[in-house]
Amino acid sequence: MPHPFLKLPSSIYKRLFWFFLGMTMFATWILQRIDGALQTAAAPHGIVSYELAGNASVAGAIMASWNANAQLHAAFSLGFDYLYMLAYSVTLALTALWLADVHTGALRKLGVMLAWGMGAAGLADALENYFLWQMLVSGPAETPARLAQWAAMLKFTLILLTFIYVIVSLAAYRFVRKQSTSSSK
Repeated sequence: MPHPFLKLPSSIYKRLFWFFLGMTMFATWILQRIDGALQTAAAPHGIVSYELAGNASVAGAIMASWNANAQLHAAFSLGFDYLYMLAYSVTLALTALWLADVHTGALRKLGVMLAWGMGAAGLADALENYFLWQMLVSGPAETPARLAQWAAMLKFTLILLTFIYVIVSLAAYRFVRKQSTSSSK
């Protein structure tokens, strides 16, 4: 199934890419600043430790390690992350489609699939945040901790696969381009 972004005119596509890339970079910078307050012995990776807690006991230990200020940072981080998930998912989808457009066959199909996957990553991130928020306001619980972990693992897997695709796709593009340049000499 063709991705809706493929129907965009080239000039709009490029502007969208640069806009969302800038938004992703800005949001990343903001979230990194916020995350410093969330890094404790129980949460060495800040909010990511909380995302991957997986059970009420670990989530509770993380939440207990945060003072009132850190809990406010966590709440802001979860809210601001909705902007971030839109930014990174669109940026990575546009990147995958941009690279898919220079390939044929399996690399092209994989790029389109991963662009759709970025939509799924954004949805998984939204679900994850919902479950993390529930625990933040109601206290740690097994079901939301487990569901948040599953959603986070799906999100991180899709993002990692897309990054790998981008690297492999760029390498393949450069290799083919180099081959065609040397054979035309």
